[in-house]
Amino acid sequence: MYEFQWSKVRMRTKVTFLVFSVALALAVRAEPLRFMTFNVWGDYFHNPVSEREADVEAVILKDTPDVVSLQEVTPNWYKSPMFANLKKAGYAIVRGDEAAALKRAAFSGRKTARHINHEPLLYKTGRLKMLASGTEFFHLSLQTSKSVTWAVLEDKTDGRRFVAFGTHFWWQANGKESDTIRELNARLVLSVLSSVRREWGADLPAVLGGDLNSTEKSIAHAMLRSGGFMNAATAAPVRSPHCSHHGNPKRGDDGKWRGRPCAGKNDTPERSIDHVYFTRGVRPLRHEIIVEQQALDASDHSPVVFDFDLSSGKPRPRPMDGMRLMSYNIHHGADADAKTNKTKTREKSDETAENKQNQGG
Repeated sequence: MYEFQWSKVRMRTKVTFLVFSVALALAVRAEPLRFMTFNVWGDYFHNPVSEREADVEAVILKDTPDVVSLQEVTPNWYKSPMFANLKKAGYAIVRGDEAAALKRAAFSGRKTARHINHEPLLYKTGRLKMLASGTEFFHLSLQTSKSVTWAVLEDKTDGRRFVAFGTHFWWQANGKESDTIRELNARLVLSVLSSVRREWGADLPAVLGGDLNSTEKSIAHAMLRSGGFMNAATAAPVRSPHCSHHGNPKRGDDGKWRGRPCAGKNDTPERSIDHVYFTRGVRPLRHEIIVEQQALDASDHSPVVFDFDLSSGKPRPRPMDGMRLMSYNIHHGADADAKTNKTKTREKSDETAENKQNQGG
């Protein structure tokens, strides 16, 4: 009788822990993540970085993205105080191994010391932990400033992982030839994703953002979709009605840069060339193109913001996993107790029979 009561006590303890595990699992549910892509307008057009860096920094900090994909980050941008300020605000920069990437690009016949990654990523160290990163140059024989940068990131809130991509595709708009080059850019992105997933899991979710220099109807986008990517501009339940590329800001009489939003028929998302894509395992929540004046003044491209949840990503063991384990123990523990009782009853019966036999002999 005592053993039976003790078994019931153990059962109640396991059920109590089960309820506690469920409550704790709900308590650690992560807040949505925010991804931003922003072409900061490289200083190629007599548009000094020093005259716009404060605006770019302010735009980033105002929206507080967890990951930022930047394009056209020239040497002068890297020298800017903006990166030091963003580091103080809790951001780390990802450039990948540029020297190794240059070797992989099989580039020869030109000095490589000056080639740098113009498409770095930023991530919030308070929310995310970087597990791996890299970069790949697209076509050094054509243009050295186009590449794809990636980082495998883990959410410190719940341990879920995803890979973030930042990229900048070929820029010219001269028809089929340029479209084919951008298609090759997209192929390389898919190749990198495949390599990352071989190491970090076939179901690793991915988010990609950048200046793709093409609209969604182009063959480069079709290539991305063939690899499992979906466009946030069409898939998110909340979507922006604006175009991302509004043209070069003009210097005003006061010496400051002034940008204007796209107008009329040009102000539609179908004309955007800056995009955010995502794969399975990512739940889209919101897609927004920032058209506030400070963003328009800072660059010829508006930032694109994407809010999302992770529905997969190989989380580390969490209370929910403990819940499953306890559920297993409750079921199999009861079976074990029953087997133990049966065994003891059988042993007692055998002992009684043996005693009777000895008495009779």
